[in-house]
Amino acid sequence: MTNNQIKYMIEVAQTGSVNQAARNLFLSQSALSNAIMSVEEEFGHKIFNRSNKGVTLTSFGKLFIAYITPINRQLNQLYSMRGNASAVNLPTFTVISNGFYYLSDIAAALGRRYQATGIRISLMEDYGGNMFEAISNHTASLGVVRLWSCYRNTSLEQYAAMRLLYHPVAVMHVGVDVSDKNPLYRYEGKDILPEQLTPYPMILHESLDCGPYSDILYRLNLPAPRTRFVVDSRAAMYELLDTTDGYVLNSRNLNASKTPYVDSHNHRWRFIPFRECAVESEIGWLLPENEVLSQVGKEFVSMLNDCLLHDITLDY
Repeated sequence: MTNNQIKYMIEVAQTGSVNQAARNLFLSQSALSNAIMSVEEEFGHKIFNRSNKGVTLTSFGKLFIAYITPINRQLNQLYSMRGNASAVNLPTFTVISNGFYYLSDIAAALGRRYQATGIRISLMEDYGGNMFEAISNHTASLGVVRLWSCYRNTSLEQYAAMRLLYHPVAVMHVGVDVSDKNPLYRYEGKDILPEQLTPYPMILHESLDCGPYSDILYRLNLPAPRTRFVVDSRAAMYELLDTTDGYVLNSRNLNASKTPYVDSHNHRWRFIPFRECAVESEIGWLLPENEVLSQVGKEFVSMLNDCLLHDITLDY
């Protein structure tokens, strides 16, 4: 069970309605229902009784909520403590994101640029409400997010409610990453149909397995895999990509790339877009309203633009 699922279950219990809880959490009803089913399957007990009037807690559900409520409170307190202390007196720049490997490249480039004077750079990953809280309370300097086009309006409403300004950078083509261990790496076509992925394992983050955006897999018509690897970090995702014939859902700005199908990163990954895909992926960054970017923040955003819009390798 993930931190986000804990929040979801508490919200449903408090509102007594899946529909209302989904609105409060800025989720689709189907995504929230899938999360509830996943938790109930994990614990082997029904947590909610469902009726036309809403939902009520089962006997097990009452005990379950009693246990997870203080856990949720303690987790929130722990997250609020992040970044309150620094081991050395250095300028600090913290990025929280949905987890993108090129952010490590940008961090490395910033480190080289500030090597003489010193800098503390922190990269954090989060896939739910903790990201927005970290930006709002200045635990993070800024956030980098992916917006699936089918959820874009809902996401923008969520940012506005949190008083966060969203700055889009690039609209990306949706497809998959494969390594040279997958036969599709040597596929001669420039794009694929989802059904061509049927023989291969799916590698995905837990937020796409049972989180608020899990129905994106159905929207993309991805085949149900015989094997599914579910991880809680992007690092683990790409480690599995390097060692299996699986695939990772990803997106890329093909229009700006001179070599759009083979990744310029150190790893041998090939990105293959879906043919005539109706869903697009947009990458942008978040900052609190009335907040001004620091000099390091401006440099970071410039490098992010180089990576996404111009396909520039950050070796400077």
